[in-house]
Amino acid sequence: MSSEPGTEPDEPTTQQARGDRVWVAPVRGQDIAPYRHAVEQSRGRLARWNPVDPDDLARALPRQSRDRRTFLIHALNPEGDHDIVGKINVSDAVRGRFESATIGYDAYDPYAGRGLFAEGLRLLLNLLFAPEDAGGMGLHRVQAAVQPGNVRSAGLLRSLGFQREGFSPRMLWLPGADGHNAWRDHDSYVVMADEWPAQPYPTARGRRVIALVNAVPGTVDGGPGSGTVTLARQLAAELRVPLFSRDVAGSGDVLWALLADSPAGGLVESCFTPDEARSVGEGFRRCGLDPATVPEVWCFSARVSTSARPLGLGPTVAVDMSHGVGRADVVRIALQVSAGPSPASET
Repeated sequence: MSSEPGTEPDEPTTQQARGDRVWVAPVRGQDIAPYRHAVEQSRGRLARWNPVDPDDLARALPRQSRDRRTFLIHALNPEGDHDIVGKINVSDAVRGRFESATIGYDAYDPYAGRGLFAEGLRLLLNLLFAPEDAGGMGLHRVQAAVQPGNVRSAGLLRSLGFQREGFSPRMLWLPGADGHNAWRDHDSYVVMADEWPAQPYPTARGRRVIALVNAVPGTVDGGPGSGTVTLARQLAAELRVPLFSRDVAGSGDVLWALLADSPAGGLVESCFTPDEARSVGEGFRRCGLDPATVPEVWCFSARVSTSARPLGLGPTVAVDMSHGVGRADVVRIALQVSAGPSPASET
């Protein structure tokens, strides 16, 4: 069984920490045997999400470096034939202007589900964010990837202040509940040094994308140079935000209420006339937005003679619908919209 910190003369003096119920330190040679017991004892539970290999710690030991570390969480009051609460691999560290690393982890029986692993991971994050000259790793950003179905693991990260940052389809070749390997989807969760210690379960920090899709009357689907509604739907799908159409909402009050309640933002679509510029601006302000920052996708047709013009509240992305809008155009417009305020441009 591994011993408590401070009981062996060759024990590392840095990158270790002690809490109320656990202590955390880099892996050592004497950890290999108890680690095998911990993994074998937990095999049935671990196999649902990860390969189970009792010998991986022995292979990891000689590969330890400044940017690749394996830490073990030890129980201060051991039970059974080992004291290993969990293992955390810190890998893929990128230094310089990134200072980021990825963690992967497992919790072991009989300690799983009792809060000990969470205490240990919190202690480790203190070390990862601490400056190197103070015994830490000097990281700015720590990321973990979790399969969407692994609610317990994702809940642990969220309880420590990690925020969901993205989704990666078919990311890792891993076993599943059926025992077969396949490319498994993963969600990524991130916490950063300037947020640490973080509040548990923080509200997502994702950026809202807001835009106005406005059209010259007659360029909506079915009219000359038609396709504005179709373009709006394609843009919403590319940006992954909801589409709020005045024709569907039925009134301005409903339209702005829907936008205000959307955490992702959204596209507001209609044929707004210059006379409505003031009310549209007021609608955006009701949503807590500065109209001058909201881009307007202005859909017109060179084939239609008209005196209509964009509202001009914010930056304008002008789109000539007379020649059709292809997939590349949709992506280019979406990129301009998601970039935020910029000088007026034409597509």
